[in-house]
Amino acid sequence: MNFWDPFILDSDSEFYKSVYDFARDKVLSTAEHRDENCIWDDKLWKELSKAGLAGLPIPSEFGGQDASCYQCCLATEAFSAACIDGGFGLSWAAHMIIGAMPIVFQGNSEQKNKYLPKLASGEWIAGLGLTEASAGSDAGSLITRAEPVDGGYLINGSKMYITNGPVGQVFIIMARTGGKSRGPMGVSAFIVDSTSKGFTVSKILKKLGHHTSMTAELIFENMFVPEENLLGPLNSGFMRIGKATLEWERTVLIAGLVGAMEYTLNVSLKYSNERIQFDKPISSFSAIQEKIVRNWIWMNSARILIHSVAESKDQGHSKPLESSVVKVFTSEVAEDVAKETIQLFGGYGFMKEFHIERFYRDVKLGTIGGGTSEIQRSIIAATYPGSQKFIASLSSLSELFEPENMDANSKKESNNFCNLNLDKVRDDLQIEIPSKVLDFYSLAIKAILDWKDGPHKQKSQAIEFAFADFIIILLVIDRFIKSLTVSMDQIDISNQSEPKVQKLKANWYTTVDQMRDLGILMEILIEKYFHSLRLLASSSDFIKAILRNTNQITDWEKQIGDCYFFLNERK
Repeated sequence: MNFWDPFILDSDSEFYKSVYDFARDKVLSTAEHRDENCIWDDKLWKELSKAGLAGLPIPSEFGGQDASCYQCCLATEAFSAACIDGGFGLSWAAHMIIGAMPIVFQGNSEQKNKYLPKLASGEWIAGLGLTEASAGSDAGSLITRAEPVDGGYLINGSKMYITNGPVGQVFIIMARTGGKSRGPMGVSAFIVDSTSKGFTVSKILKKLGHHTSMTAELIFENMFVPEENLLGPLNSGFMRIGKATLEWERTVLIAGLVGAMEYTLNVSLKYSNERIQFDKPISSFSAIQEKIVRNWIWMNSARILIHSVAESKDQGHSKPLESSVVKVFTSEVAEDVAKETIQLFGGYGFMKEFHIERFYRDVKLGTIGGGTSEIQRSIIAATYPGSQKFIASLSSLSELFEPENMDANSKKESNNFCNLNLDKVRDDLQIEIPSKVLDFYSLAIKAILDWKDGPHKQKSQAIEFAFADFIIILLVIDRFIKSLTVSMDQIDISNQSEPKVQKLKANWYTTVDQMRDLGILMEILIEKYFHSLRLLASSSDFIKAILRNTNQITDWEKQIGDCYFFLNERK
C-alpha cells in the first residue's frame, strides 16, 4: 500500500506509520468477521490501549500522549487507511475526543486525577450523552433533567444513539438544570459512572453500518450523581463543553474518512490494472480513470482542509465555521468516493472480499452524526462574519488582488476590485496558478464584497444553504492554494508565541502535479455545487460569470489522463 499524503512532515510520518501498522496488523484481519457478527472486541481494545492510542490527546501528566488536534487527525486517518474499520475507529475516536476531552477542557484537578489516568490507559471507555429521541439536530431542546438534592443531583431521562453505550464506564451526560424552557441555556454536563444506581443500557441498537462499534439507548431513573461530578460551571454544559467538543469531533472523527478514501484509492488502482475486460485492463478506459482521479482530488482537498482547521485549533482558535465546512464537505465527498468505488469494482464491489462495501455502509454516518449536513450548512451561514472578516481569513492570495494604490472610493467599487494583480500573484507566489482558478477566485471575492453580509440574510433556507455551499467552494480552493507554498503552519512547542513555518513538497508531488490537480478540483467543485451557484446567480452577476466560465473546458480528458498516469506510476 502507498501513502498518499504529500504534505506530512517528516517529524510526523513515523507516528502516522506506527498507527497504520497497528491497524493493518491487528485490526484488518478480523474486521469482516466482527462486522458481520456485530462484535465488540475487548481484546483488540486492550491491544490498542497498550499501544498508547487510547489516551492520545490526554495530557502526559495523566498518562496520555499530549497529542495535538492535528496529530489526532493523523492517527484516525492512518487507522482507517490501513483497516477501513469505521466502527472500531469510531468507538476509539469517540472515547478520546467526545468522551475524554470534555474532562481535559473543563475538569477540575480532582476530576482529572480520578478519571483521566484510567481513560488514558484504556481501562475505562468513555462516551458522550447529548442526543435524545426527541432532541437530535435540535440538541439544545433536550429534556433529560437533573434535579438538585442533598449532596448532588437526581437525573431522569434518556439518551439515544450513544457510541460505546454498552461497553463504556464513563459518560459525559448533558441534562437540563436551569428552568423548564427548552434551549441551549440551562444545560449542565455531568460525569456519570455506568455503575451508578439508576443507570441502564436500555437496548443495543442495530445499524446500517459501523457494526464493530456498539451503540445504545441509555436510561436514567432517579440516578444519583454527586455534586463533585458536575463538569464545569452549572448551566454551561451545552455552550462551554458541547460546542467546544463538537469542533474537535467534526475535525478528528471526520479525518477517518480521508483514511478510508486513501484505502479505496489504493485498491482501485490495483484492481483497475488487474481487471481485464474487452481484452484490456479497465484502467485503459477514461471513465475508470476519471473515477480514480476524482477519488484522489476529493481525498487530498479534504485532507488539506482538515489539517488547516486542526492546526488552527492547536493554536487556540475557535473555528465553528471552518469545522462545519470540514464536516459537511468531507462527509459528502466521501459518500461520492464510496459510491464510485463500488461502481468501479462492479459485482466484486457488491461483495465483501475487498472491504469497500463496508465503507459504503459506514460512510453514511458522516453526514448524520455530530450534526447533519443540513445543520452544518446552517452553522456556516449563521457564523459567517461578514465580507471583510471572511476575506481576511483567507490565505494571503486574497490580499494580492488589491492594488496598494487603490483609494477608499475605488475599493467600494467592487466591479474594479480584484482585476488588476494576476501577474503580481504569479510573481509573489512564484508559481503559475491556472488562470481559470485565479479568475474564479477573483469573481468569488467580488461576489462576497458585493453581498456584504451575504445573500442568506433573505431568510430563505434554500439561499442560506446555497450560500453555505459557496463558502465551502471558496474555502476548499483557498486552502488548496495555500498548501502549494506552505504545507503546514506548525507551532514550535518551545516557543508558543512564534509560529514555525515549514515548507514541504513531497518529491513525488511536483508543482506541475499540484497545478493540474487544482484545475481539476475547481471544475468538480463547481459541478458538485452547480445547483447552489445557480440559485445565487439570481442575485449576483459575478456568480453568473463563474457559471459562464465553466462552459470553457477544453482539455478535460487530457487533465484526467495526465493525473491518472501520475497516480498509476506511483502505485
